[in-house]
Amino acid sequence: MSSLRKTLAVLDLFGPDQLQIDPETIAERMGLSRATVYRYVKDLCDAGLLTRVGAGSYGLGPRIIELDWMMRQYDPILSAGRQEIEALSAETGLAVFVSVFYDGHIINTWITDPSSQHQFTFGRGQPLPIFRGAQSKVLVAYQKGRHLLKLFEDHIAGDPGHPCNHYAWSEFARVAKKIRKDGYCITHDELNKGLTGIAAPIVSLEGKEVVGSLSAVGDTASFKLLRQETVTDMVIETARRIAANMHAQRADGP
Repeated sequence: MSSLRKTLAVLDLFGPDQLQIDPETIAERMGLSRATVYRYVKDLCDAGLLTRVGAGSYGLGPRIIELDWMMRQYDPILSAGRQEIEALSAETGLAVFVSVFYDGHIINTWITDPSSQHQFTFGRGQPLPIFRGAQSKVLVAYQKGRHLLKLFEDHIAGDPGHPCNHYAWSEFARVAKKIRKDGYCITHDELNKGLTGIAAPIVSLEGKEVVGSLSAVGDTASFKLLRQETVTDMVIETARRIAANMHAQRADGP
């Protein structure tokens, strides 16, 4: 592992249950000397990726906020689909999520909620559980071959608390295949009690790879008024238009 990767690996120690960290903890968890840790921490602070937050403790720095702003401006999905996302939310009155899969994590990169009344368990940037919730299930189901098997072994079969822990691999593979065949996934009460989610993949037109998922989330009663089938069609069509817009932007060049 290069020195740069080792330095950046310090950032991997942060999470929902570890918002601040001290050099002693870094040294213990990474197996490094205190001198090395202090060098890494200084480099990260100089880059704005860490900041001192207390006596001997550090938190994520302001550079990350700046990078987040830039990502929201130039993220390919948002750049190609912001208008479509806003239109879907406005027309249905539902919250609309964009989610992506990266480095073994599933996160919501964008949320549009016209009512602002919901307290979502997993907000923007907070990792979602693997194969729980419509957007997570879509992104997992579209993983291929050994990657799908590894996700099942590591995060489902290997997690006693996962609701699909009782599945055999063959049964899980059939469930994933059905999601791919349907082209969407619907879940009820999986991440938030009383909420329904409908998600569809955003599939690149070039490589036919899934680059993210689009989901509409709202009170289960709202879906009965709107007709669940209608919302499903709207989510699928919006995801298709976003993919087409992404393709057109790449064709046009910078």
